Amino acid sequence: MEKIAELRQQLTALKGEVRSLNGEGKVEDAEAKLAEVRSIQKQIDIEAELDQSEQRGAEKQMEKREVIKEEENILAANTVPTNTDEYRSAWFKVLTGRQDEMSGEERSMMAKVMKENRQLSSGSDKDGGYTIPQDISQQILQGIKEMNSVRNLVKVVPKKAPSGSYTVRTGVAAKLFNTSEKQAIQELKNMEFEEITYNVKKFAGFLPAPNELLNDSFVDFVAEIKEWLIESSTVTENDEVFYGAGGQNGVEGIITSGKFKSLTAPATIDIKFLRKVKNLIKQGYRRNAKFVVNTQVFELLSNIEDKNGRGLLAVDPRNEDSYTLFGRPVEIYDEIVTDEAGVTHILFGDFQRGYYMFDRQTFEIKASDVAGDAFLTDQTLFRGIERFDGKVIDQEAVVVVSGVMVDTQG
Repeated sequence: MEKIAELRQQLTALKGEVRSLNGEGKVEDAEAKLAEVRSIQKQIDIEAELDQSEQRGAEKQMEKREVIKEEENILAANTVPTNTDEYRSAWFKVLTGRQDEMSGEERSMMAKVMKENRQLSSGSDKDGGYTIPQDISQQILQGIKEMNSVRNLVKVVPKKAPSGSYTVRTGVAAKLFNTSEKQAIQELKNMEFEEITYNVKKFAGFLPAPNELLNDSFVDFVAEIKEWLIESSTVTENDEVFYGAGGQNGVEGIITSGKFKSLTAPATIDIKFLRKVKNLIKQGYRRNAKFVVNTQVFELLSNIEDKNGRGLLAVDPRNEDSYTLFGRPVEIYDEIVTDEAGVTHILFGDFQRGYYMFDRQTFEIKASDVAGDAFLTDQTLFRGIERFDGKVIDQEAVVVVSGVMVDTQG
């Protein structure tokens, strides 16, 4: 709109010049100036059409967000609350084979929960379990974060709906323009907004447990379930966030997506190359960036010295068990694989800006004493389910270094 206003001012001035020239009998000059009038008018028409197109696009995005919000509200309204004592009691009974102790209301409530969770599954995979009570789910999430979890590395976005879109901002801040009075304000093109589509995926596994566990107290039973899901979910999430297959049915992996900046390591890693890695992303991202490596790469880095014989890795003064490289934290994730040839990766960047994990924030569980060989072995099989998705958000925020050679004999 500001551009159109500026062009209209030019058009008014040009028309005045044409009239003046025509009045002075300078017909040829007036005709030449009239060509400029037509050109400016054409620019105005183009700008107006572009503005209308952008407005229609913005309206469509707004309508899309309203639909998603309405779907989430409907989902929340129809969801059985899992933070009540009544739900906790029914959940414990149905998982420990005490269905004969359940009231009709409890049976109806658990049937509704099962139906809700089946609706979260896509395609023909209409399977689900009983949602773990909210307070226990939060304890599991906290337990995962206390471990070496990617939840501490990337940005986690809680989501109620199983799919939808999310508006994200990419890019780094730039300087504002010096604008004089009545001068048109210039557009900042350093940041952009984009709609990211997510679709949570289901991850499940079995835990065989002796039937004696079912006779334990609620507290002991919950402790076993929590420990299992904390450990299993941490391994699953870390592997998927680093190496997810992507596409319609998979989580996008930081390493496997191929979307981030990339660099191939030389045969020998030295301080010059590591500085190049650090400077490959813009300063705005470096401010909160981290190095992410496995133990073998950490050992490699710990043996690199500067020209004065000092090690590159420095102990973080705030935590003696943590190290920094060029002042940026170094974090170890052994889920980053070293292959048989001793080749692995180094990651560096602002992962909170570069990668989002869309998380349902709940876990499901179901039990069976007849599935598989459970009946013959006097066991109960517990099936745990969690649902999340992961997306590369800002491709400029992270660099993935491939071809890093490490010593596999140590």
